[in-house]
Amino acid sequence: MSSNDIRFYRVRGTHYECARKIGIACRELIKKRIENDRIYLTPMFDFVRTSDGVKLHQGFIEIIRKIFPWYWDEICGLVDGCEIPLEQILVLNFENETQTAYRLYEAKNANHQQEDEENDAKGCSTVLINRLDTNTLSLVHNEDNTAGLYDAGYLIEADIKSSSYDNGTRHSPNERFIAYCYAGVIPGIAFGVNMHGFAYTLNALYPNFVGQNRIPRLIINRALLSITDENQLDELIRTVPIAYAFCINCTFFRVHNQDTCYLINYELGPRLNSEKNFISKCLVLNNEQYREINGTTCIVLNYLNHFNHYERSDGSIVEREPLLWSRNRARRALEIGEICTVKDALDLLGDTTDEKYPIFFVGGTTEINLATLCTAHFNFHTRQLSIYRDNPKDNSEPQLVYNLDDLLKNEFIANI
Repeated sequence: MSSNDIRFYRVRGTHYECARKIGIACRELIKKRIENDRIYLTPMFDFVRTSDGVKLHQGFIEIIRKIFPWYWDEICGLVDGCEIPLEQILVLNFENETQTAYRLYEAKNANHQQEDEENDAKGCSTVLINRLDTNTLSLVHNEDNTAGLYDAGYLIEADIKSSSYDNGTRHSPNERFIAYCYAGVIPGIAFGVNMHGFAYTLNALYPNFVGQNRIPRLIINRALLSITDENQLDELIRTVPIAYAFCINCTFFRVHNQDTCYLINYELGPRLNSEKNFISKCLVLNNEQYREINGTTCIVLNYLNHFNHYERSDGSIVEREPLLWSRNRARRALEIGEICTVKDALDLLGDTTDEKYPIFFVGGTTEINLATLCTAHFNFHTRQLSIYRDNPKDNSEPQLVYNLDDLLKNEFIANI
């Protein structure tokens, strides 16, 4: 881990133009990322050349071009800019689906149940806090992935102009956002916030199957950066067929009314043997907001911790087992106890008490090569995003502080 600096790029243009600019600027970084994770990525690069792998990705391409052609343009722009083969960029962008399909392919061809390793079960930890007693409304999040990505992540501030599609019958959304990105991957995968005051972080979830001919997780994550309100978000995750699973932790921070500004957690995924998505929605309310809600939405009071396994599955998701990395982090969170303040959350996310299953990962110190790439704190009272590179428990200062209100301004200056 050679640098704590966070690369920051500003881009402006169409979806294709912005992605191409990032591809050019990050060409060597993407190559470095692939080389850093060569052992992990090579089996997937080989798999997507098999008939099963080609079929998997072709199904994704067809439905993306049908539903979200502007995000397919982003992938193409990224490829054209970085000059790395399309099939490799697709593996990086469809990583969860490709890895799971590859595991199942290997198990089938070996004619036995493949032993489940957790090297590919990467994920993040998030704390959602909505408390009146400590005047806290925050999302605090560890972004965890392979150690090879530690120097290959960056922030993008983008101003994307609408383009026409399908002979002018459809138009892509105007977008302005800031998002943490991985080299070789279009925005949306980690955490971000847009001009409509929608902020989110993501946790990976791990079903043991992939929904065929459905939209990959990343494309739905990308679409989050254009969300305007809660109704539109609910409509997106209800109507767009999800190929894999993930968890959204979010809020709409432009809402100034204390009674209505709350945090939301969604657990999502493809149902087995059903065309409908699995959706579990949970509101994190403070004491004054707390109330009974009719329907399937659940309620928690004051705070919620979330990791990389389902907490509210109805049995329609066949989840990977044992996911020990996630479940042991959750166990440690229970030992630490109630989260009252941001400091409590940072102490939790920086915890390394369990040397085998730490919450904060330092690359090269565990038996699987994971690292906490950064820790993000969205403070919705001060309207700031603070990003830490060192362990936040050690009273380290953030490497970057971003004023979320800057996204609401009309003035925008691109730097690449």
